[in-house]
Amino acid sequence: MFNYKNIFERIERTIKNQCSFTEIEFEKQFGLFKHFEVKKRTDNEFFEMLTMIIFYSGFRASTVENKKQTILRHFPNYEVVSNYSKVELQNILADTQMIRNERKIQSCIANAKVFNEVIKTYGSFQNYLENFEANNSFENLILLKEELEYRFSYLGGTTAYHFLTDLGFNVLKPDRVILRIFKRLELIENEKQLLKAVIQGRKFAEATGLPIRYIDIVLVKYGQEGESKKFGLKNGICLEKNPNCEVCSLVDCCKYFLKVN
Repeated sequence: MFNYKNIFERIERTIKNQCSFTEIEFEKQFGLFKHFEVKKRTDNEFFEMLTMIIFYSGFRASTVENKKQTILRHFPNYEVVSNYSKVELQNILADTQMIRNERKIQSCIANAKVFNEVIKTYGSFQNYLENFEANNSFENLILLKEELEYRFSYLGGTTAYHFLTDLGFNVLKPDRVILRIFKRLELIENEKQLLKAVIQGRKFAEATGLPIRYIDIVLVKYGQEGESKKFGLKNGICLEKNPNCEVCSLVDCCKYFLKVN
């Protein structure tokens, strides 16, 4: 039987050993992710979250973070954006400081219009989410995920799960890093099994008693390439190419390591 608690503790310990943080510094930075929960937000806070998630999709986080103020300047709130026409679209595309991805920009404009309709129907986006009672069962959570995919543009697959994760629901974002780690641990058979990866993430949370948002950030940092000064790491461990197996504590149960050795 797969020991989720033991495996996660080994991953967490390896990150602590490899990062430059003291134990206190580690808890201060990573511990923030132990306190994510479903909370009440304004309609425009929800719209900002969705807008930023769309821009994060497929892009390096640092690229989007550097452009965040420009993005929000063009998408200040759903009411303004819902009235955008082709003129505003072309103005945004002409801004050299902007991430000029036309499909993402068009999706954000379309989503503002959907936000307007949802709020007219339910009174607020908060009411809309609560209508699904997604914390009551996994079935309800998946129904909400499918509803979001149906209603909103550019919100499909991993991106829909990303939105749910940031909203504080009990689900991790099955991005390429987490899918890679789970496949190497034989928790999934291939990297297209998003739902199965989400279920496995929930098992980690259940076994450890830790919030899934914390499970998510630790797993991501374990396999994310590139320096992450915010998290005290020069590089991840379980990288796609040239993984740092010499410092990894999971080589005894890693399909990748056993295959190349």
